[in-house]
Amino acid sequence: MKNYNSIIPQLLSLFLLISLLSCNSDDDSFDGGNIPLFTESDMPMIHGNSEKTWRITELINDYYNPSDPLEIEFSCLADDEYTFSSVTNQFSVNLGDDKCFGKNDDGIFTADVEIFDGELVFMDASDGETIYLRYSRGYMNADGTAQGISIRYYTLAELSESRMVFYRGNIKFGEYKEAIVFEAI
Repeated sequence: MKNYNSIIPQLLSLFLLISLLSCNSDDDSFDGGNIPLFTESDMPMIHGNSEKTWRITELINDYYNPSDPLEIEFSCLADDEYTFSSVTNQFSVNLGDDKCFGKNDDGIFTADVEIFDGELVFMDASDGETIYLRYSRGYMNADGTAQGISIRYYTLAELSESRMVFYRGNIKFGEYKEAIVFEAI
């Protein structure tokens, strides 16, 4: 019995050492450190110290569900223009000709009006203190009795003078499952 008492702590130490040494820093799990955190001082790159206009060039949604009436496809965003301002957190959108919900007609009501609201904020949230985008888009019928809206928060992942990428979810840099890619106009 005496031999077992001295061997057990040594075996536990050996297993602990092996498990620590077998950790691989190149594994596929999210470590939170691959996406940079942005500061408030990065905001002028987005709004140009006054106003700056951007266009969405890519919408990534690996979880797209065509049966969800609030799903958005890139084709309806391609001709929209988004203007970010240094004066307010809200940003404006000039909706293009191709509406996201203009074709919604399920026999009960028709989506006559497209709703949009967005905000760019610097805050401390689940992904850390950084820049976030609240992107809300939806529809309403003409008499206001039926409506739907999708509200999503995205975290800034990439930022340059001509490109910015906002993402959702735990991912590694560049491996986006849900993201909005903007290019400056």
